[in-house]
Amino acid sequence: MAHTNSNIAAETLILAGIRGPAIFRVPFVRRRIRVNLTYKIAALAGVAAVLSGPAYAADPIRIALFGFAADNAFTLASLEGLKEAAKEAGDVEIELFDGAFDADRQFNQIQDAVASGRFNGMLILPMGYSSAVPAAEEAIKAGIKFGSLEYPLGPDPTTTDKFQVMGMTTFVGYNVGSIGLRLAEATVEACQGRDPCKVALLVGSRSAAQDVPKIEAFNKHIAEHPSIKLVSTQDTLWGRELGLKVTQDVLQSNPDLDVITSFADQAAAGAEVALTGAGMNVGGEGIQLIGLGATQTAVAAIRQGRWYGTYVELPYMEGYLGGKNIIAAMRGQEFEPIIDLETRSPVGAAIATKTNLNAHPDWSSKWDG
Repeated sequence: MAHTNSNIAAETLILAGIRGPAIFRVPFVRRRIRVNLTYKIAALAGVAAVLSGPAYAADPIRIALFGFAADNAFTLASLEGLKEAAKEAGDVEIELFDGAFDADRQFNQIQDAVASGRFNGMLILPMGYSSAVPAAEEAIKAGIKFGSLEYPLGPDPTTTDKFQVMGMTTFVGYNVGSIGLRLAEATVEACQGRDPCKVALLVGSRSAAQDVPKIEAFNKHIAEHPSIKLVSTQDTLWGRELGLKVTQDVLQSNPDLDVITSFADQAAAGAEVALTGAGMNVGGEGIQLIGLGATQTAVAAIRQGRWYGTYVELPYMEGYLGGKNIIAAMRGQEFEPIIDLETRSPVGAAIATKTNLNAHPDWSSKWDG
């Protein structure tokens, strides 16, 4: 998962109404302090159901989305998916809370939202696996349907086949250990025919909760291949600028680098700038780049043969499926509580490569950063 910022402008929501379309403009605020964004979505079919029978409760479903940050591309893609689920269901309100990449702030936001009594559904993009658990338990105790996106809540981020917090409604996301393993497997493939094969690993942060299990899984698999030499591991904070800078530094001592594997497409994009700036070839017989996220930038680079691959993340689908599950739970409908999105890759594999992208020419990424 990449923590990056995107420019945000006023967004137009076109909502179907009985007398024709009504346009609501909801301004986004760039500042990170006290930003709550509310979207009330009433689809025509939903309005009809409210008027014609008891299928819907008298009060609408109100879902709080606790995001990484209000101006974060991953959060906004998840929000778009959640909005689509709400539009399909009808009579659903959504409110986005700006976590500002602060676990304590996110914890307090959940507690305050529970105390407000305004929400009957909550979804979180957790800043930490365990830090939000007590607040989530408060929400569940209050009768709120609670779900986690991207990462599971609980002490073990590699456990995704069962809930670690009693009473959770849904989890839609990934096993972080599997992410590290898949990236390592892709690195081994990219090293084929190169002995030795020198690899640099660009992580978000070696101390970040979401990166530690990835690093462990990556290093364990790479260690099984003696021809591969991991020459450097660098923090990039999942960003383009640091990705560029640390790659420049790595090249000073390792000009014969073979592969750069990154825990964020954004950092990989920065690495590519550093490589081309140093006059080095990227792709083909040159240095291989592997990212994480399947952003539009990464997918385009892979299709063009510049990058080797990227781990496929689907933030839009996280919000969409998580929202559908919360809504289904509140309406007494059947749903799949736990969804491991690695098994639902639109290109048929965890890592998008030129080969499997060519086999799925109509697929396109729904996010960038």
